[in-house]
Amino acid sequence: MTRLAAPGEQIAGEHTAPAASPHLVRPSLPLVGIVGGMGPLASTELLRTVYRAAPARPEQEAPRVLLWSDPAVVDRTEAIGSGDLEPLYRAVEKAVRGLVTAGAERVVVACITAHRVLGDLPPDLLESCVSLVDLVHRELARTAEPHLLLCTKGTAQAGILTSGPEADQAVRDLVMLRPDDQEALHQEVYRIKCGGDPLRTVDFLRTILPRYGVRAFVAACTELHLVTQAIAASGRSDEFPAIDPLAVVAHRIKNGEL
Repeated sequence: MTRLAAPGEQIAGEHTAPAASPHLVRPSLPLVGIVGGMGPLASTELLRTVYRAAPARPEQEAPRVLLWSDPAVVDRTEAIGSGDLEPLYRAVEKAVRGLVTAGAERVVVACITAHRVLGDLPPDLLESCVSLVDLVHRELARTAEPHLLLCTKGTAQAGILTSGPEADQAVRDLVMLRPDDQEALHQEVYRIKCGGDPLRTVDFLRTILPRYGVRAFVAACTELHLVTQAIAASGRSDEFPAIDPLAVVAHRIKNGEL
């Protein structure tokens, strides 16, 4: 006959499971991998945007993110210009595979220019990737307003934003830079890569947007995420409306929508 324990007594040989802590919460959001480092300041800012935009809740319920930050990846524009894409492909494939192996359910390559090799990944990796190019095309379709395409020379040369299944409609709303302005923007991007103040790019925008008769732009370069966030922090987002794919993807990571 089994003896019942008195209140507060533990019978020898019996074990009781520890009470569940109210602070232990099962992860409710998918684990997202970010291929960063191209450049490191911009992908770090993406991570800041994810958590800065997250609503107040226990940290155990905050977005779950793995950041792969490898600045040693070959210069993307130089790779496209030379036609030697193999080193870039190897770097992207290694990063995506590493994140998937570590448990990432979805992967964001936080560099538009690196999307030149994204479609070459094996199907098992490609199906885990979120295309920033597709996000831009969908946002263009939603806004149906002309946007100046601000991107690196490599992205422009490879036609990364102007090709693909959803590009036909998007191209109608994209205004392309002339070669001299494209070169000026490229130098602006590399100034930011080297730690320059992103808010100084406002001067460039004030000059370039009226020149093309548009009020909005596509921030189609990782470094331009630093610019859009600096503009937002200064309260001038209405003055410089933008489609920023990294801001869009940060919002979706926050909400578990990838």
